[in-house]
Amino acid sequence: MTMLLGFAALAVDLGRMYVIKSELQAFTDAAALSAAMELDGTDAGIVRARGAAAGLAGGPHAMKWDLGTKPITEIAPSFAPGDARPDPQRWSAKPKEAGGIRFARVSASAPAPLVFMRIFQPANESVVAASSVAVKSADAARLIE
Repeated sequence: MTMLLGFAALAVDLGRMYVIKSELQAFTDAAALSAAMELDGTDAGIVRARGAAAGLAGGPHAMKWDLGTKPITEIAPSFAPGDARPDPQRWSAKPKEAGGIRFARVSASAPAPLVFMRIFQPANESVVAASSVAVKSADAARLIE
């Protein structure tokens, strides 16, 4: 019986965590692309980029998690300068200088409620997270991570 419960924990809870991870990854991909498209080297572009990332989580067509039932609320956009790759030391949620900012990273997380695995671990939920990075080129944005 214990083995059966263990397999149920793996099948149901890990499967659910995988679905939540996929939903968050789809959101961060879209949010990073939307944010990168707003970057134009100005402070107003940074503000628009933050709004574009958050805008996908709100409104009537909002992207959601838990099979489209719960809003994504833990969203963290950040920005970095760079040429071919972002400068890993200069990621900032509020960059001091907007000129040269070409990269947008959006991270999102959500609690994954556990059904069976809570028997084996004290916490009732685990955190699932995803992150994506997009770069703004002359006329388009593309994902790089």
